[in-house]
Amino acid sequence: MLAVSHAIEDLAHETATGELISTFQHFDNFLHQEDRYRELARRLDAVRVWAEGEPPAQMDDIDFVPIFHPELTRYWVVLFDSPEIHAILFCKQANQADHFQRKVFSGYYSFNPFVVRSLRRRFELLSCGISGVVSQFERYFSPQMPDSLNDFDTLLTTA
Repeated sequence: MLAVSHAIEDLAHETATGELISTFQHFDNFLHQEDRYRELARRLDAVRVWAEGEPPAQMDDIDFVPIFHPELTRYWVVLFDSPEIHAILFCKQANQADHFQRKVFSGYYSFNPFVVRSLRRRFELLSCGISGVVSQFERYFSPQMPDSLNDFDTLLTTA
């Protein structure tokens, strides 16, 4: 997942226009990527970083969006949308592990403009504080992805 995330970020860097949305379950996780994201923000129209906790010191070129709904911290999303290029990695944590090396995620990546723009629109609504969108977000995406390791195993054996 990290390699796919970096590939989408690299694509955004090369494209040099568009919007990048990334979730980091907690803002502390962002600090390891701060230099990379500062460089992306210099090249792109918008960079938005979503996470739980206290945002880092204000950076004029990066929008920090605090996550106030705990269920949203289970998602790992890197979304890039530009006039010509569309890419997303969309995953949900399938277990309750706290340590990164033990976390299991399920999800997908896509270059489909409809998928990318649909999810981008949902993030825009969430950032406006429309809390009803969270339950709709969960209802829409949770059935598509396993919610536990047992569900994940079942998905793998039926796929």
